[in-house]
Amino acid sequence: MTSNYQDIYHSILLRTTDYNLASLLEADANEMMYEWLRSSLSKAHIRRMFNTIEQDKEIGTMEYTMKSSTDDEQDQDFIEELLSHQMIVEWAQPRIKTITLMNQMVTNSKESKWYSQAAHLEQLQELLATSKAEVSRMLTDRGFIYNSYLGNVT
Repeated sequence: MTSNYQDIYHSILLRTTDYNLASLLEADANEMMYEWLRSSLSKAHIRRMFNTIEQDKEIGTMEYTMKSSTDDEQDQDFIEELLSHQMIVEWAQPRIKTITLMNQMVTNSKESKWYSQAAHLEQLQELLATSKAEVSRMLTDRGFIYNSYLGNVT
């Protein structure tokens, strides 16, 4: 099977609103998303789904065969959605580990007010946890539905 990087990138862009990413040149944004994709594919729980996988950065595609294949179209849709969810995890992790979130902020008003970034950090951590849970749920559901012990693999 073949998946186009642009299809995967489009899927992640539909799931996130990142104005910093949108302001980058297309080549720079694609480079960042390619690194998130590579990192996503290196995760053991994702990599174990493939018999073979070959990436071609120049063409922007990846060729793969799945260990437990259902049909080509469903497999391709599943892989692209799974990778886009894992790429959100890769996108969110560095945003949680920034010095900006560790520093206190002071507003410039009559009274100085101190704001911690705790509420914002909590929301980012929740996004990360939710994204990880979605990836895990997708893998569990697929494993349960297409379980060879139950005779559900075609």
